[in-house]
Amino acid sequence: MQTEDDSKQLVIKRYGNRRLYNTKTKSYVTYEDLIELIREGKDIKVIDSTTSEDVTKTILIQLILEEERKKKSILPTEFLLQLLRSREEAVQDFFKNHLSASFEAYLKTKQEFDKRFRAMLEMAASVPQLWEKIIPGAEVFREFLTGEKSPESNVNKPKKSRK
Repeated sequence: MQTEDDSKQLVIKRYGNRRLYNTKTKSYVTYEDLIELIREGKDIKVIDSTTSEDVTKTILIQLILEEERKKKSILPTEFLLQLLRSREEAVQDFFKNHLSASFEAYLKTKQEFDKRFRAMLEMAASVPQLWEKIIPGAEVFREFLTGEKSPESNVNKPKKSRK
């Protein structure tokens, strides 16, 4: 019986020749393809094709190694050394519960910050007059960026008299 959580996961089969097969698209994938799928928010589950063993952790570690090989450092060396030195079950509990929860909280906070920052930029872009009222001299930037003079800049100029 397939649970709702299983249906959200993309199942990848790993064959003996280390080839990876996407069961949804029915095509072979590379490590780079898997990294891209994960960055898009997809959850993957990797199954060994002969033993049906879940080898997801092994593949995820290999994906991290692939990123490290490309000079995209993910984990600091000191952290890796400390990880290997520690064999306590408390460390496993820390990683399983606290570290993943902390990272998840960081991602949610970053996402919320990005959302608010985008909203602020959209509001600022749609209301340049507000900037001109709040920030002295902002009309110069408006003129520079858009080529339009602000309506207020014409107010202070003396009118020419007709004779």
